[in-house]
Amino acid sequence: MDLESHPTTLQEENRKKVHELLKNTHSRIEKLIQKTYQQKDSAATSQLRQLRTRITVLISEAEKKQLDSFGSHNGNIDEFYENEERFVDTPTMLLQEVENALATGENVDVFAISDLVDKMEMGFSHRIELTDKNLSEYENRIISKKQAEREERGREEKERREKDQKEAEEKSPAEDKTELFEISESSPTEIKISSTEDIEDETSIPDDAQVPIKKDELDTEVLSKLYSYINILEQKFEKQHPEVSYDGEYIADKQWKVELSKRSVRGSIKEGRFKTPMLIVDNYWKSIDDKRDIIEMIQAKASTIEQNQYMSLCFINSSWDQSIKDWLRTYSHQRLGFFLYDLVEDDLVYNETDENNRKFAFWHSTNGTRPKLTEIVDQLIEDEEYFDLNDVMEHSGLNLSGAKKFIDGLVRKKVLIDVGLDSPKYTRSK
Repeated sequence: MDLESHPTTLQEENRKKVHELLKNTHSRIEKLIQKTYQQKDSAATSQLRQLRTRITVLISEAEKKQLDSFGSHNGNIDEFYENEERFVDTPTMLLQEVENALATGENVDVFAISDLVDKMEMGFSHRIELTDKNLSEYENRIISKKQAEREERGREEKERREKDQKEAEEKSPAEDKTELFEISESSPTEIKISSTEDIEDETSIPDDAQVPIKKDELDTEVLSKLYSYINILEQKFEKQHPEVSYDGEYIADKQWKVELSKRSVRGSIKEGRFKTPMLIVDNYWKSIDDKRDIIEMIQAKASTIEQNQYMSLCFINSSWDQSIKDWLRTYSHQRLGFFLYDLVEDDLVYNETDENNRKFAFWHSTNGTRPKLTEIVDQLIEDEEYFDLNDVMEHSGLNLSGAKKFIDGLVRKKVLIDVGLDSPKYTRSK
């Protein structure tokens, strides 16, 4: 492993390398699709289009400075460097495989390309998150390595001096003269200077690799609306905390981490020994016009979300095609909530019949208020004075264990008391 590269620097450099490799691969996949279409290989063309969509998702992930949505595993410093090496090697092999497929006249081996895309997706989800522990391990390794290098240089210098001294003692005057004569008769050193043509041949780059890929260029009005929307979400994410998980558990006592960029806002809750993300709420700019592309992208994204995880995802754009909106209003997935925000119309589009969508819509909307669980309890007391766990579950979206955890916390803080009345019932503590 290359300890000279600091882990944080290496991780960022590798992200940029992979981003460029994937963009180049995407452009070549487009050419490969044209090739299979001309060969009338409809099966290969269809498979390549699906791979193109998956690569589009990976490009989007590589644009983000943080790790993949449900990635970031723990590991020691050796595992970190090994994973980072694979993280760059895989897209390099992927690009080479696609270029080879373009160069040959034979049928395209879509399976080989798909296998590398699978490995690429795995590489994103298994990057190791840097912690204070393995950064400290890195610093200790550097200190040990430098000390060993100093000791090695000292030994080599000592051996060289001893060797020179021994040779000087054994050398005779006659040998000295012979050596001088041989040097004076030797021919001058030949230095080859490359011609301009040689330099051009060695550094030539294919025309298609030299064409830069333009980033989204937004006009002033759209940019202003985007920044305004991001600012609203930022304040909401910073001041408030999700209280109810997708499956009804109480999560207000867990750490809520907020990440911000010019075109995105993300909040996440991690749990367990390995700090695995259980909830991601993500909003970011994504300009897509093709309904097929967005459907395939979302399906690919949904396949990366594991059990006991949930993502609420919102793509932001200046406007969305009506056919995409119509499709989204019927889309539902048990672990992926999907939203579209239309900047021009100030409209949040989603399937409103999906319970989890209704639960998380607040985190994607410009609406800045919502009832907190304590306010729901206050309303229950005002309406009936006494309430039980079933009332809390009905009005809050909490499941039984979540409602019990929340109420028990208020009882411990002496905000509520259990008055019994044949079965557990609660009211405000006096």
